[in-house]
This record gives sequence, C-alpha cells and structure tokens, in this order.
Amino acid sequence: MRAVAIGFPKSGTSTLYEALQEAGLRSVHWTHRGQPIGKLVYDGWFETGDPFAHLQDVDAVTQMDYCKPARKQNYWPNLDLALLAAIRERHPDCLLILNTRPAEGIAGSIERWGDMQHRIASQYIPGLPAGRGRTRAELIRWIEGHFAAVRAMFRDDPAFLELDITAPDAPDRLSRALGIPITWWGKANTNPKQEPETGLTALVKPALRRALARFR
Repeated sequence: MRAVAIGFPKSGTSTLYEALQEAGLRSVHWTHRGQPIGKLVYDGWFETGDPFAHLQDVDAVTQMDYCKPARKQNYWPNLDLALLAAIRERHPDCLLILNTRPAEGIAGSIERWGDMQHRIASQYIPGLPAGRGRTRAELIRWIEGHFAAVRAMFRDDPAFLELDITAPDAPDRLSRALGIPITWWGKANTNPKQEPETGLTALVKPALRRALARFR
C-alpha cells in the first residue's frame, strides 16, 4: 500500500482519489469490489493482523469510512487510532495522509450533504458517541479532536503528511511525499448546493481522460 487517507469525508477524499488515479496509482474510494472498504480493512485486521490483507491489489485508499445505518453498516477505520497504529506497524512506508481543511468547512459540508449529519449522529463513531454531532459545534469539536490526536501520534513519522487540500501547494507537497508527478488537481464530488458546475466538471473530466487513454 502506497498511501491511505486518514481524515474526514467531505475534505478532499474524492479529489485525492482522482489525483492518485490520474498519477497511475490503483486507488479505491469508499467501496471495493462491491464491499465497504471500512469493512474490508477491519476484516483484514481481525482475521490476519494486517488491515490491508484484503486490499492486496490496491495502491491507495482515499476513503475508508462507510456509514449506512439502514444497511446496519458503520465503519470508520480512518478515525480509529488503534487501527491506524496497526497500519503503521504492518506498513511502515505507507504514506498516511491527514487530509484537512478548516473544521468549520468540513462540518458545513457534512450538514449540507444529504442526510449525512443525521446518519453520523445516529451511530457510535470513534470520538463521537451516538446522539452527538447534531450541532455544528459538536462536529467541529470531533473533527479538531481527531486532527490533534493524529498529529500527536504521527508528528515525527517520516511517512506522515498533513495535507490542507485547499492550499495552493497541496499537489506539489503530495507529489514530493509520494515521489510521483501529480498531474491533476481540482475539486471532485463537491456539494451540489455549493459548487455544482465545478464539482461536475472536475469529477467527469479525469474519468473521461482515463477512458480515452485506453484507446490511444
């Protein structure tokens, strides 16, 4: 495994996915082969000790969380510090990407993204007991708490990158950390109430370029 994102949804995970795909890495996002990635990661950890045992054909994971209460599925390995420690033990060279942007912005996107806030508040999630997360202040405290914990845990780790996905130098920093060119960077899967044209364009164009490349 070359890289894994350990931040929150609605903070550049789709952008990371598209950028790493464009860079030639076999990346997965949210699901893989019809299964929630979070479930595959936990199954690998508990069955073998290796969180990525069921992702041997993958170079990068850009979103591990999966929260679908109606399906009785709720997995957040990206926020589980014990699981992150297991990743580091088994994969010492895997780049841990703490994808960030201001907590207020993440919380606002969660509030606007369909029923995401309701789903989150109804579940037990690392750092967020069921019933919490119904207000923006609670979401921000949860988000900032995870950021602080991960910084403390990995601050001296050479394979740790805190990446503000809104920063102008984000693609350059990611490129240096991975040692590969990052040729695409944009906004993918943005909130349609906020940036409909930009989000649709950014999501479709990279996928179209990859499809056309198969015929070159």
